[in-house]
Amino acid sequence: MVTSEHEGFEQHLQKVLPDKPKPSEKVSQQVLGAVLQELAIAAPDGRLRNELLRRVGPGDGSKYSAATLSKALAALEKAHLITKRAVYSGPGAGGRPPERYLLGSNLWAMVGVHISISQNQQHTVTCTIRDLSAQLIQSRNMRLTEDTESAQIALQIGDFVKQMIGQWQAGRTEARILGVGIEVPGHVHRGLVMEAPHSGWQHAAPLAIDIGEALDHELSVVLDNDVNLIALREMYRRDRRSRPQDGAVVAVFDEGVGAGLVVGGRVYRGHRGGAGEPGHNPVFVDAGEPRLPRAAAVESATAGGYPTFADPCNCKKLSHIDCYAIPQRIAGELGYPLAEFARLAGEPAYDGVNLTPAGRAFWTAGSALGHGIVSLIHAQNPGWLLLLLPRALADVELGTEWYKQTAAAMYRQAIETVVDEEAFSSAASDARRGAPRLEVRSTAGDPDGGPEKAARNAAIRVLDDFIAHALKQDECIPEQPDDLIPSVPAGLDERQLAKERQLALTKELREILKYHDPEQLLGSDPLADQYFTEEHALLRLVMDQTLNKKAVQDLWHEAFRPSRLLGDQGKLSEFTRELETLQRRWISGRIAPVGR
Repeated sequence: MVTSEHEGFEQHLQKVLPDKPKPSEKVSQQVLGAVLQELAIAAPDGRLRNELLRRVGPGDGSKYSAATLSKALAALEKAHLITKRAVYSGPGAGGRPPERYLLGSNLWAMVGVHISISQNQQHTVTCTIRDLSAQLIQSRNMRLTEDTESAQIALQIGDFVKQMIGQWQAGRTEARILGVGIEVPGHVHRGLVMEAPHSGWQHAAPLAIDIGEALDHELSVVLDNDVNLIALREMYRRDRRSRPQDGAVVAVFDEGVGAGLVVGGRVYRGHRGGAGEPGHNPVFVDAGEPRLPRAAAVESATAGGYPTFADPCNCKKLSHIDCYAIPQRIAGELGYPLAEFARLAGEPAYDGVNLTPAGRAFWTAGSALGHGIVSLIHAQNPGWLLLLLPRALADVELGTEWYKQTAAAMYRQAIETVVDEEAFSSAASDARRGAPRLEVRSTAGDPDGGPEKAARNAAIRVLDDFIAHALKQDECIPEQPDDLIPSVPAGLDERQLAKERQLALTKELREILKYHDPEQLLGSDPLADQYFTEEHALLRLVMDQTLNKKAVQDLWHEAFRPSRLLGDQGKLSEFTRELETLQRRWISGRIAPVGR
């Protein structure tokens, strides 16, 4: 029985790791996770063995040895989590042919489920079974009943998933499912649907838990927000290694704006899963038209007709970006239903001299979204930002004469104008990766668009969670009390762990030196290595547990005459306190290698 997603992943992992390994078979789970992650990025094409040797490492810039990699590949292949095939080298090629390693086999699959939620429409479910490289095996759709109780929805989805899994496993006793991923719009936190304004579901619906019960606790079930999963998919593209680790996806749907944030190569979800909700940011824009008073606006939401910029958001609050930036509100502001949006987007923005109503509405909407993007850029400073828009807004010609522009072009121009005018320092350029405009794709034409592709993203979340579990980067590792020293993980070479801990200590010490810059040597170049000798001396003091204020004074007295640090007792005390804190963390064992 699986009582949590982590327990299910641990069961899978323990079947890969030998119970009583011979010395030639010993391999840590982190190495297994690193290999799986590299093959997931390369899927479905895989990697040659020499490519894996160049790319796979513990994350500190070093690479695993050929022997370590061989043991990991052998263990994963034995468990059928990867396969290999010889690569044809051409006629007359001598020697052993090179081997290409591929993620997955015909004995492993994962389930991805997309739940379609739309106002005033019956919810539908798309369920797909995919191999571990996310290639489609089966796909089916079903309609949910109108019951909005999480348990009842879970029973329907659970029965649907079990039926599809049974068909896939028929006649293959060794066939296994890695897990089930569920994609849903709205605020999601640790398996709970905290809030989904379009669904009518009660708050904090335990959908993942209920689906796990419907599946008889046999499989790990993970639940996530739709845009978070698009961001996750971006991290498994072939160009991942050439892109900054911090990025963002902003997606505009008919009824809301969402964002997925990538920080340090992982999707960032916040304390309770609420990160990346720009649609609910308040924004105040000059729409060029009189606004209804706030009280009247609240009343107008129940008065029928099409929702306008003045009406409350689906969360019942006013002046949110979702009140402006989405197709439903733009069409409503112009007095039309959502079905007319594509036509309205193609209308001229100018009537020859003045803005048309369509031009004004689309400019207002784009300005509101631009302010939301600027806030996100300032909060995260992403190295790239992908903007996903409905086709009518994405597929437009920009840069034409002002009097030839369409209303949709005004929307896009407003976004870029606000970003240019409001973004601080190099933030706009960072988000655009130096390009003149943000990267824009159509939600309809995007390879991650549509229910089936959304279900694929949910399946990739299962694989990503399994890899994170192997790398010890997930939430199943409990926080250690301050007075406990973490034990050495089973199967991990103690000497290698000590080396990695020292590298982590060095990194933290270097950051302290850069931050304080005790002698003002770094100037405008924070990457300058002006404290090389002192860094090594401080490192030895910390590791020998002999660092104190007098030791720092003696070191600085020998190294710098005169010394700015020694002439400022307040700064010296602050610098020493931070070093002593670092020393205490080192002694207690709380400085650990990244990912462990």
